Amino acid sequence: MKLCYSPTSPFVRKVVVSAKEAGLFGGIETYKGDTSDIFKGINPANPLGKVPSLTLDSGETFFDSLVICEYLDGLSDKVALLPASGVERAKVMTLHALANGMTDAAYQRRMDSSAMPEGEGSPSWNARLRIAMETGLDQLEKQVSDFENDLNIATIAVACALGYFDFRFSHENWREGRPALAAWYENFSARPSMQETVPPEA
Repeated sequence: MKLCYSPTSPFVRKVVVSAKEAGLFGGIETYKGDTSDIFKGINPANPLGKVPSLTLDSGETFFDSLVICEYLDGLSDKVALLPASGVERAKVMTLHALANGMTDAAYQRRMDSSAMPEGEGSPSWNARLRIAMETGLDQLEKQVSDFENDLNIATIAVACALGYFDFRFSHENWREGRPALAAWYENFSARPSMQETVPPEA
């Protein structure tokens, strides 16, 4: 299997952490996307131009990050990152949706403020995206006791979101006023899979 990746992408990090927790990362070859012109897309294996994508030895390619994680989860006999069905699956997938939406808001803010040509960014849209990040963080603080002992696709997504906030928005200090979430993240981010996937310094 071949994974097209970027070492700074939180969506890629979610896949790699999941693969490591599932005991499958050793069988995955990684290669970087082409970032020479991000407006054309950085990954030709994905018609949307985004990372990550996973190409099987058969040549079939899967994307996006959740699809890849679900595929890898089905191959693993080490962990079960996604409940099979029912209320438990819905709860995990809802938490994943929250974390993924927060990550997407942060990623869009980053692109709007740093990647768009001068004058094309939108301060009002950037502010709206920050609200989504903040309200998401407040919700996680309220419900962290519900997932603090869990290892699944949702908690991995939450941890990767918070790691991305540290990476790109450390000046906003998401930990302030959220002691329970901060304590959970400190514990979860000590996992080898998280330590091995910390993004490089910008």
